Amino acid sequence: MRSLAFLSVLATLAGAPALAQTPSLSFGVVQTETPSTALFMNWFSAPRPAGWSYAAGLYASTEGAAWIGAGLSYTLRPGNGNFFVRGTVMPGLYHQGSDVDLGGVFEISTSVEIGTRLRNDAEIALMLLHRSNAGVYDNNPGLNAVGLSYTIPLH
Repeated sequence: MRSLAFLSVLATLAGAPALAQTPSLSFGVVQTETPSTALFMNWFSAPRPAGWSYAAGLYASTEGAAWIGAGLSYTLRPGNGNFFVRGTVMPGLYHQGSDVDLGGVFEISTSVEIGTRLRNDAEIALMLLHRSNAGVYDNNPGLNAVGLSYTIPLH
């Protein structure tokens, strides 16, 4: 009986109430302030009760740039409704290709999405993205982009 109680407490602390929500996969396209367009894919773990989740992402531009990273995401759903705001921070590795020199290999991607949940539990959102090295290198021009994302639940 103690083991069952311990497992129950552990499951609650680990976010068991979020099991009704599932991990999700987000696809999209962003237009940067340079001439390049980029495709991205983000994975989000099932959100914890407080709205936090793990995140991982891939990004590839028409100019040969690529980025891969992982971090945290927070989704705010006022009144647990369909409208949401999601912020994501993911440190990662950047390959310049013929695209913008962001200063080095280590780059942090931050994004904000404003969107809505659809009837099929998918989500559509406007995304604002910024990538920079946060001053780790002398050269830190940063990269800004705006785009659309479509997120599907993985259940």
